[in-house]
Formats: sequence, structure tokens, C-alpha cells
Amino acid sequence: MQQGGRKVFYGWWIVLAAFLLLTFTSMTGAYGFSLFYKRLIDYFGWGRTALAGAISLSRLEAGFLGGIEGFLVDRFGPRIMIIVGVIFTSIGMVLLSFTNSLLAFYLIFILLVTVGRSLSSMIAIDTTVANWFIQRRGTAFGLLRSAVAVGAAGVIVVAWFIDVFGWRMAFVATGIGTLLVGIPAGLVMRHRPEQYGMLPDGGPREQRRSRPQEVSGGSDGGDGSSDAAPAAVESADARAQPPDEDIGMTVMEALRSRPFWALSFGFAIRLMVTGAATLHAIPLVEDMGHSRATAAAVLGSMGMVSIVGRLGGGFLNDILGTKTVNVASVCTLALSCLIIAYAQELWQVWLFVALYAPSYGCSAATMPAIKGDYFGRRSFGSILGLSGMVQVCGSMLGPVYAAFVFETTGSYRLAFLSFAVLLLIAAALFVSLRRPRYR
Repeated sequence: MQQGGRKVFYGWWIVLAAFLLLTFTSMTGAYGFSLFYKRLIDYFGWGRTALAGAISLSRLEAGFLGGIEGFLVDRFGPRIMIIVGVIFTSIGMVLLSFTNSLLAFYLIFILLVTVGRSLSSMIAIDTTVANWFIQRRGTAFGLLRSAVAVGAAGVIVVAWFIDVFGWRMAFVATGIGTLLVGIPAGLVMRHRPEQYGMLPDGGPREQRRSRPQEVSGGSDGGDGSSDAAPAAVESADARAQPPDEDIGMTVMEALRSRPFWALSFGFAIRLMVTGAATLHAIPLVEDMGHSRATAAAVLGSMGMVSIVGRLGGGFLNDILGTKTVNVASVCTLALSCLIIAYAQELWQVWLFVALYAPSYGCSAATMPAIKGDYFGRRSFGSILGLSGMVQVCGSMLGPVYAAFVFETTGSYRLAFLSFAVLLLIAAALFVSLRRPRYR
């Protein structure tokens, strides 16, 4: 396919396919699984801690799998990874409908569902989008991350289905839906635009800028040129030439660089805070004397309002730069933590939501974009996965730390005050970085 023959750059079709996949995953997994969680406890009488252990282990597993997944995506391309992951997830979800013991749930959820979702979600998708966009990378990730908020709104559909058909049938439907959404989305994915006669952001080959050459780094593994959309138009000799539109660090160069550790630790702090806020939002509001419905409305609003930051942050990343937007969003998160630490009235909670949700969404859109700016495309998947292994420590520690503080002091105040301080430390780490090299 000639680039000039398409009015819409193929990278945007990739964003659309990834958006649909992440929306369904968010609706049935990230947000929707809490619905299954309560039904399973009521049906089997399992302890909350025992069942929550599977969720914690899945986060740990996904974090450490990220390093491996990144190398696999860089080596084999995203399409095969996503399709395999979708198949694993689908099988796992159907098998969960037959579970009758906690051990069976652990084995299926950890070995099939978690592995499948890890293979088919963030690492593969983020790497693909980073490869196809440079100047519009912020906008692309902003649109992509808004899928999480849209999926949160779709949780009501999952709740209705469980109430009408039961949790077992809902697991089966989720497995089938994963196949129906995931396989077509996976088939749309392509590794790098240069392999199909295009450049990032849709620039024509004739308008190459004089920039250092990038080593392609690995085959597309199954994302071959025989497919109709897009079909490769480069000759074998042209395809062998390394693209010159963008370069990037090797894995070892990234590991030896200051930005890798500053971004990894900074975002680990951010995930520590947002993970705790999401899990403890409902009990925090209920402890203030408000109803469960009000508490649920607060949590739902945190997800829905975040779409403002996800979309707005994506556009601002392309206008102001990812470093500036990242620092601003983290500082706003710190301010929101101060507000909720001393909140006693409902209006103060809503003020917290008004500040927290957009900045939370903005930082979510900025997280992969800024890594692309600092590390380039050469080994983006591998670097993203290794960075995730550091960040997972924060996502696991935050909820546990907040719970410990509450059980010790009878309040979340100290937890959120310390979160505010930690977020300012994260902001300082981001401020210390020099101008991105691969922007």
C-alpha cells in the first residue's frame, strides 16, 4: 500500500484497534473484575484476603513478565504476541466458569488469564504505538489511555449481565468477547511503519529529515509483508536499509542512563499513590459517614473524569512536551492528596476528585509517551518492560501501606500526607531530567 494512497495514516487504525481492545479489557478486567470478586466471595464464602491474594500475585506476575514480554515484542512484533495473549485469556475466562475451589481459581487466573492479558495489553500495544508515532505520540497515547475510562463506564453492562445470567455465564461471555474483540485487533497491529513503506506520523519517504539512522532491531515475526493492509512496497534492498527517521537506545544504554531510573522510580511512586487511592476510595468515603452509593459514585467519577486528563494530557504532551506535562500532573496529584488527607465534608471529597482524576489521567497518558521521548524506538518494548518491573513494586506497596496506616492510626491521613511528599520527590526526579533526545 502506498502511503500517499491513504487519507488516514495507518498508525491511527492501530490506535483505534488498540482502543477497542483496551476498552473491553478495562470493562471486564481492570474495573469489571471487582464485580466478579464480590460474587465469588458471596457464592463460595471465600475470605476477601484469600481471594485478593490472587489479584496481588497477578500484579506481581504481570510486572515481572513485562521484562520478558518487551524483548519478545521487539523480536517478534506485536501481532503474534497479542493473538497468543488473547487466546490464553479467552481459555482462562471460560475455565473460570467451571471453578469450584480457591486453588483452581488461583491456577487458572495466574497461569492463563494473567499471562494472556499481559501478553495482549500494555507492553505490546504501547510499543506498537510508540513505533508508529513521534511528533504525535502524545496525542496517540492520550486517545489510547482514554479507553480505560470508557471501559470503566461499561462496567454497568457487566454488572447487568452478571445479575441476569450469573457469574459463571458472565465468565464464558467474557472469554468469547475477548476472542471477538482481541483477534481482529491483533490482526491490525504492525511492528514498525518503515517495514511497510511509511514513516512515523505518516510522513512520506521523500521527506526524510537528516537524522541519525536507527537500527531496526529484530524481525516482525509473523507481521510479514504479504498482508493486504498495509502491504509492503519496499524492495528487499530498501527494506534492508535501516530507517533514518528515528533512533533509540539499546537496552544496556538505557539501563546505564539516568532517565531510566528517574522515570522508573518516579512512576513507581505515582503508581503507589494511584493504586492506593483506587482501592481505598470507597472505604475512605464510607468512613466519613456517607452511603455506599455515594462512595461508588466517587470511585466511578475518578475513572470517568480522568478521561479529561487522558485526552487533554495527550494533546498537551505534543504542544508543551512530555516533561513539562508530567511534572505538572504529578504536582497536582500531590495537591489532591493534601486535600483528601484533611477532607471532612463531601464537597472536599469532590474537590479531591476534580484535581486527582484529570491529573491521574494525564500522567497515565504521559507515562509511555515520555519514555518514547527519552529512549526512542530501537528497543522500546524491552526498555518499557524492564521499567515496569521497577514500577510494579510501587503498585503493590501502595494499597498495603495505606491499609497498614489505617489499621495502625484509624485514619488514612498519614498515608496521603506521605503520598504527597513522595509525589513531590517524583516531581523532583522528573525536573532533574534533561531535554528528551528522541523527540
